Amino acid sequence: MSMETYDITFGTGGFRGVIGEDFTKENVQRIAQGLADMVTLDGVKTCVPIGFDNRFLSDAFARWMAEVLAANGITCLLYDSPVPTPMVMCAVRDEGCAYGLMITASHNPYMYNGVKLFVRGGADADVAVTRRLEAFTRDVKEVRALSDAQLYASPLVKAFCNRREYLSHIEDFLDPSIENNRLHLLFDNLFGVAVVGLKPLFDRYKLKKYVILHAERDALFGSRLPNPTRQMIAPLQEEVTRGKFDYAMATDSDGDRLGILDEQGNYVNSNDILACLYYYLVRYRGMKGDVVKNIATSVLLDLLAERLGFACHTVDVGFKNISSKMRETDALIGGESSGGLTCRGYLAGKDSTFSGALFMEMRIKMDKPVSEIVKEVHAFCGYTYACVEDELRLPAMPEEGAFARLTPDFGREVVRFEQLNNNYKWHFAGGCWGLLRLSGTEPVVRVFAEAETPATAQNIADVLKKSVLS
Repeated sequence: MSMETYDITFGTGGFRGVIGEDFTKENVQRIAQGLADMVTLDGVKTCVPIGFDNRFLSDAFARWMAEVLAANGITCLLYDSPVPTPMVMCAVRDEGCAYGLMITASHNPYMYNGVKLFVRGGADADVAVTRRLEAFTRDVKEVRALSDAQLYASPLVKAFCNRREYLSHIEDFLDPSIENNRLHLLFDNLFGVAVVGLKPLFDRYKLKKYVILHAERDALFGSRLPNPTRQMIAPLQEEVTRGKFDYAMATDSDGDRLGILDEQGNYVNSNDILACLYYYLVRYRGMKGDVVKNIATSVLLDLLAERLGFACHTVDVGFKNISSKMRETDALIGGESSGGLTCRGYLAGKDSTFSGALFMEMRIKMDKPVSEIVKEVHAFCGYTYACVEDELRLPAMPEEGAFARLTPDFGREVVRFEQLNNNYKWHFAGGCWGLLRLSGTEPVVRVFAEAETPATAQNIADVLKKSVLS
């Protein structure tokens, strides 16, 4: 099959596009052919796990990639049902594969789909690898692919599932004494795939009570954004208090982001989730090590690391930057403001099944309401600030570097302006800051602010939004 030229670009979370526009069978098979050509040139002997989530046509896109890889002599481990992204990363590591693929657009709206690429060890592919794949993809002149009938008859395409092995890695990290607990938990799966791992763990550790919402497949995600942000999980607030749950949690569509509401239905932001787990691992489990965060994450982590006797390292947005810095510094935990985290000794990627299970352990072992755990962590390191997160949807992608020319009037002195790739950060005295970040995968601008009070933080965010729109 001959191909027209199309410029496929991998951003922070892989290649993403609107289904039927730029995310098409032809473009996805072009990526597969580019990867096959790269593997062949490098002389790498490998099998390639291919996973998919609940999005529209994800299973078909996974098959179409397998048709190309198998036609090029590459063995495919094709999942037999939808799975979380971290399960594919686990397979890449455990099976000793050079590459792995996941069909998902993560937290993006239902009309999007995407391709994530993983490399040996089960880590997100770094920029050098994705740029090389982009070049191979551009050079594709013809795609070799099996037919549907040939795919199922091919000995190079193997039905695959590693759920048991994946869950064993999580269980190995958890404290076995949490079994037979008094926990009452409300879990909103947001029509995603994290339930694949979390429900077996709820049963394994014999939670006294748990309720799972939206475990079924809905490719439209209930007409909501499949991302456990404050706005998306707000409907759980009344149910938490009415049902007398100890807390509620939710996960995104491919199972790598975590959201939490405390026992009063209050949103626990991702900064607090990461900080509480870091605090718990060091203070209660006696573990040691630094923490890694991205540029959009709270100074809470800096204060906490210093108080615990360790260091906090800051990197660009993108979990591959988190995991790379964790390896470099032998950090104990790393995470980002979008709700993803991992720990030393576990996977090199974010995983909401793992983080959700670890949060469950923390709540059981500390035996305190979630709101009290958050207060304890803040008091321990003297944190008195407030964070605000927001976003703007624009009619088109902004020009590269456009935000560097902005001159927002914050009504307070900017002590330093920082640009780190697609991040634009204004620093103020006392550790306060405001940040704009280009999504890179859709015409969305993320807005972050941290200041002395919620009102002050909101004002910084509002000024930034006004500057973008003016």
